Parts: sequence; structure tokens; C-alpha cells
Amino acid sequence: MIIRFFLIILAVLIVLSMAGYALSLWLKLRKQKQQLEQAKSERFRNIIDSIDVIARAMLSEQCGFSEGVLRLKPLLDVLGKKLSVYPAMWELYQVVENMPILDERKNLKRNERMKLDLERESKEVELEEQIKIELKQLIDEMAQFKQTLKL
Repeated sequence: MIIRFFLIILAVLIVLSMAGYALSLWLKLRKQKQQLEQAKSERFRNIIDSIDVIARAMLSEQCGFSEGVLRLKPLLDVLGKKLSVYPAMWELYQVVENMPILDERKNLKRNERMKLDLERESKEVELEEQIKIELKQLIDEMAQFKQTLKL
């Protein structure tokens, strides 16, 4: 009888300790998920801020349109957005995406560089007004997207 009572108490203690351990694991998992979501939101906010800075620099002509679209595309991709939603910027991106930069550009002959510059600059001039309109739209959309992250 005493052994049976002892075994029942032991079983209850084991079940309670396992339940406590399971609860502690569940709380840790919940905290990790919250931290992960917070880190993801913070990363998105930083990317949105970068997009905003680049777009405003392009509008104020502190950053060239070609450089800007090259910088915007990967940032938008991270957010699950596409540069192709903005036709003028996408058209310019397609012109400049495969143009050589840095050392590759320096290794080109002068006339090859001038030809590429002329192609790029003429496309920038052609699309300038449309790109400015799209940049304002992009700035507005990023502000709205940032607001949804705060909810």
C-alpha cells in the first residue's frame, strides 16, 4: 500500500516536472519567434529607409538614375516587390544592368566607354520625367509599407 502511494506520488511529480519543462520550452520558442519577427521587421524597416534615401537622392539629382535603379532593384527584391512595376525605371535598368563597372569599365577602350555612356545618358534623358513620377510613387508606397510594419 505504501509503495503504491509512493509510486503514485512519484508519477505525479514526474508528470508535473515534464509539464513544467514542456511549458518552459514552449515559452522559449514563443520568445524566439517574437525576436525573429522583430528582427525581420527591423531589417525591412532598414531596407525601406535605404530605398527612401536612394529615391530621394535620385529626385534631387544627388544620385544618377542609372546608379539608383541598380541599387533599388535588389532592395525591392528583398521586400518581395519588383522594379518592373515601375516601367520607366525598369526600362533604364534593362539598359544598364549588364554595363561594366569599376575595373571592367576602366579596361574598356575610350570609344567603347563613350558609346556606353551615350547610350545610358540618352536613355536617362528620355525617361527622366517618367522616372521622377515613379520615384514619388515609390516613396509613397514605401511610407505606406513602413506603416504596415508598425501595426
